[in-house]
Amino acid sequence: MIRRLFRRQKSRPLTEAELAHRLIDPGYACTCCGEVLNAAAGAVWPTAPFGWTNPPAPYPDDAFDTAGRDVLTENYARRGGDTLLRAYLPIPVQGTETQVFLGVWCSLKVGNHARFRSAQARGDADRMGDMFSWLYTQLPAMTGPLLTEGVLTPYSQGRLPLYWITAEKHPLYRAQQDGLTASEILALYRDMGCGDLVDHLIA
Repeated sequence: MIRRLFRRQKSRPLTEAELAHRLIDPGYACTCCGEVLNAAAGAVWPTAPFGWTNPPAPYPDDAFDTAGRDVLTENYARRGGDTLLRAYLPIPVQGTETQVFLGVWCSLKVGNHARFRSAQARGDADRMGDMFSWLYTQLPAMTGPLLTEGVLTPYSQGRLPLYWITAEKHPLYRAQQDGLTASEILALYRDMGCGDLVDHLIA
């Protein structure tokens, strides 16, 4: 009897449409704990640029110019002569009109980095236009290229810029053009260390 009861209560597999809904709905709450997950933006959020082992706690952004040669702030970093910043890497969710946004680190030349920080503080960074940038987050985490060419697109009102991969051999180049299924995005989330979030999404 108990065995039959548990067999009846076994949850059905989630369809791609339901997975996509849970993934992109900013108000979706986990069925097991009630936590609002907001999984589409910033679920992947690397603490520091690739290769920075045991990074320190970040300073506020306004300490970037005074905190020393190597510095990590909430949205910027400088290490070994590289000037870096946070951005979102968008990937369309197939079957929807929506994207997910992976947090990444990327580079700008020293002069462009300084200009961007000033424009970002003013809220008019969108006037800078697209800029060449190297991706400093390994995607996928264990198999992706260490450095990848791309373009950084700034936005107004202090919003994080977007990062577009231009290296056609990168495993996510085509994903940014054509999108991924919800299942493929959740597999990428697991690869990037977000397994707990995925477990809540599929519960």
